[in-house]
Amino acid sequence: MSDLLVVNSTSAETRVALIENGIISEFYIERKRDRDVVGNIYKGKVVRVLPGMQAAFVDVAQHKAGFLHVSDFYSFDDDIAAFGDEDLELWPPPSREKNKKRVNIQDVLKEGEEIMVQVAKEPMGTKGARLTSHISIPGRFLVFMPTVSHIGVSRRINSERKRKRLRKIVEDQRKPGTGFIVRTVSENASEEMIRREIDVLTKQWEDILEKCSKVTAPYLLNEEPDLLIRVARDLFTPNLDRLVVDDARAFERVRDYVERFMPEFVDSVDLYKYSEPIFDAFGIEAEINGALSRRVQLKSGGELVFDKTEALTSIDINTGKFVGSSSLEETILQTNLEAVDEIVYQLRLRNIGGIIIIDFIDMEKGSHRQKVYRRLEKALEKDRVTTNSLAISDFGLVEMTRKRVRESLHQFLCEPCEYCDSRGFVKSKETVSYEIIRELKREIVMMTEENIYIQAHPSVIQILRGTERKALDEIAQRYKKLLHYKSQPDRRLESFEIAPAK
Repeated sequence: MSDLLVVNSTSAETRVALIENGIISEFYIERKRDRDVVGNIYKGKVVRVLPGMQAAFVDVAQHKAGFLHVSDFYSFDDDIAAFGDEDLELWPPPSREKNKKRVNIQDVLKEGEEIMVQVAKEPMGTKGARLTSHISIPGRFLVFMPTVSHIGVSRRINSERKRKRLRKIVEDQRKPGTGFIVRTVSENASEEMIRREIDVLTKQWEDILEKCSKVTAPYLLNEEPDLLIRVARDLFTPNLDRLVVDDARAFERVRDYVERFMPEFVDSVDLYKYSEPIFDAFGIEAEINGALSRRVQLKSGGELVFDKTEALTSIDINTGKFVGSSSLEETILQTNLEAVDEIVYQLRLRNIGGIIIIDFIDMEKGSHRQKVYRRLEKALEKDRVTTNSLAISDFGLVEMTRKRVRESLHQFLCEPCEYCDSRGFVKSKETVSYEIIRELKREIVMMTEENIYIQAHPSVIQILRGTERKALDEIAQRYKKLLHYKSQPDRRLESFEIAPAK
């Protein structure tokens, strides 16, 4: 089946789904009032230096100060001076050599100092953005790295001849001390196209340096394009058959961009004109809702269970209703193999990052564990996000990491539950009933009124007036009170009130 990008664009938000071989492999969402800041370049102001953490907090005009570790620090003073004086013979500047030595954060940064930084990871939860001063400027074919003397070629370009050709073109054109990453879409790009983009990216960097020398921090020096343009730039590959947009204005924007930078694909941009919502028509809406579920059913009858903690995400695999057709060991192997493909799919769709623990069903045979792990490695090759995994342990566990750049789908679309306070569970009606009895014993001695009202959820009231009625009657008789019960369907299960009649 053809690969395609499906774009749902409104005045408030843009949603993009990448469909590969008929399956939604990646999902992106951006809201106008909360633009993604990853890739933005700022002139920031150091507000605090922490020698104990070898890091600094930098004001970049966001709600929270960004975090800059010493390993991500680079000084641009000489770069800015070189461009400011229009003396390109100073390239690369002396600071490029100093940066190779190990330094302490307190020796290179002071509070109140102004520095250039780029957002490497967007703010998540209570944490501010992760910053770096090793700038990278993405283009269609290349990523320009002005602080790193290196040329890298996408591992997805398999032909050694093409890799050598691309590396030579970049090597001949780049300035000493700078670096480039050659992107996958460059595989069949002409030399002229690559040289032109090198010139464009280099000029863009010079403009950023010039602006940085003239403004006061905090200041946005360069903003990444919005989601619509980014997906056209980064995901429009020769493997993509179509890009479908459901909004006329967004269609014109993306078509103009494609016509300007990749005219060979302009006929692949389509406007969706039907009345049925585009995400419903392509079956995407149901998949997104399913990706928010804790449980995922496998076709065989098995299931995956996703649990998120502060430190990691755990994925448990159960055979469920799958009983197999031969031996127990074969049933377990087939369930684990099927689970691997679904897990990798869910990791990409949900954009789960950080530490991930996969609890496979225990396999007695080492050959089976190796087979499942090889399947996992093969499936992870399709993931654009950097992943690292360890072999399956004797306990059936796989420890892996997946680079976390932005919030997961769950974090973006959901908020903490006001009922359970994000615990994922609430106290049982029996537990709440006993809490009411204990609270009544504490409060009743201080109440002078004869009539006392107990207000709670109907299921709790049912227990109080049923199995626990005897205990409550004994308390009432002891203190010569009359108890009245009031069911409140709108009240939370854990919530109750004991109050005298007014």
